[in-house]
Order: sequence, then C-alpha cells, then structure tokens
Amino acid sequence: MKQLIVKKKIWFNYLCITLLAFISMNLQSQDSKEDQASALAKQSANPIANLISVPIQANINFGYGDYNRVRTVVNLQPVIPFRLSDKVNVINRIILPIISQPDNAESGGTFGLGNINYSMLFTPSKAAKFTWGVGPAFNIPTLTNDNLGANAFGIGPSAVGLLVLDHGVIGATFNRIWSYNGSSVNSFFAQYFITYNMAKGWYVNTNPNIVANLNAEEGEQWIVPFGLGGGRVTHFGSQPIKLQVQYYFNAIRPTGAAKSTLMIQLVFLFPPS
Repeated sequence: MKQLIVKKKIWFNYLCITLLAFISMNLQSQDSKEDQASALAKQSANPIANLISVPIQANINFGYGDYNRVRTVVNLQPVIPFRLSDKVNVINRIILPIISQPDNAESGGTFGLGNINYSMLFTPSKAAKFTWGVGPAFNIPTLTNDNLGANAFGIGPSAVGLLVLDHGVIGATFNRIWSYNGSSVNSFFAQYFITYNMAKGWYVNTNPNIVANLNAEEGEQWIVPFGLGGGRVTHFGSQPIKLQVQYYFNAIRPTGAAKSTLMIQLVFLFPPS
C-alpha cells in the first residue's frame, strides 16, 4: 500500500514538474513573440526599412458623389527591398488598386483594376537616426476601364525623409508624376507619417494621403485629409502580421469626392532571417 502511495506521489510530482515546465516554455515563447512584435512594429513604421512586407489595404470612402455613395479601393502594395551595394539599398514599392467605383447616380458603377503606381527608392544601407531615399516613380496604365484613371504612362521623381526616434518615427514622402501624351497625367502625392510605438507591438499613428490632380480646375485639385488610427504587430501562428485601422476626414476635397475614409490594413511581414 505504501509503495503504491509513493508511486502515486512520484507520478504526481512528475506531472506537476512537466506542467510547470510547459507553462514556463509557453510563457517564454509568448514573451519572445511579444518582443519580436515590438521590434517589428518599430521596423515596419519605417517605409524604407530592410523588411519585405505585403500590405493589403481596404479604403472605404463614404459620401462619394451627389448621392453619398460608397467607393471602395483595395490596394495590394508589396514592398521589396534588396541590397544594391555595401552602401546602397533599393526599396521597390508597388501599389495595385482594385476599385469599385460608383456612378454619380442612385445605382450602377464600375469594378476593375486601376493603374499601378511603382516607385524605386535608393537609400543608404547603413541604419541611422535620420535616413532618406530618392528615385523615380511611375504611373503604369493597367486600368481595365477608363472610368478608373488616366490611360497613360507617367514618370517623375520620388523622395522620402524620416527621423527614427526611441518610440516611433516621423517623416514624409512625396512623388510628382507627368505623362507625355498630352499631359493626361499631372499628379502630386504626399504623405506625412507619425508613429508612436507602445508595448507588446501596439502603436498609434497617422499617415494621410494628400493627393492632387493638377489638370483639374482651380479649387478642384486637392484632397487633404486629417485623421488618426492605430494597430498592433502580432503573430498568426508563426507568421508576423500587422493589423491597422484608421479614419480620415477630407478637410479639402473636389466637388463630388468622398467626405471621409475608413482604412483597414493587414500586412504580412517577412523579416530578414
């Protein structure tokens, strides 16, 4: 009887030790993932970091046209960096829009691909508190319907500059694109971005898209939004991902343009091994 009791105690102690070891390993794994998430949150806030990412961004535009309809643009926008030399990296940024464009009526609309926006930024490969990049930007006519953009090739300069802080990033980027077949493309894009990183991969940020069609009439050229959002870098299984929600109000906008935008973004992150 005593031997049976002793054996039960041994097995019970073994079970307790095994359970505690499993819990400890799981907590260490969780702590490790949270540390990685915090590091990736800081890195992914830098648009020219040496980090492959594949964002899928849904822009839901409210109050579009005379009938206050909803216009939706889903952007597939992979960012692929590579080292050109010991001193220079090249950051390839591609934006492929999938657009649901309502007619200026109670019903009807157009669905299809818009033009690809591609930029190639040459940046210093050495990490620094202040960093920058310059290069060309292209408007590539891939639209499936003339209602979804200008059917013309365009090219122009692109630049970015940013300051990496202890708890975030502050900076701005822009591009200016012209076409050469009757100037059907004459556009300007700018984005300032401010990110404040918190614990466990959480962050708050703002990065509104300021755009202009400089072929439009005076007073009908600019869209200037203001807003705020935030998100978190976490893991889906072993895959690091970034989740983000933002809301912007278009303080300046052409007649018929959307009044506000809800932006929802899922980003797959592929840090260097």
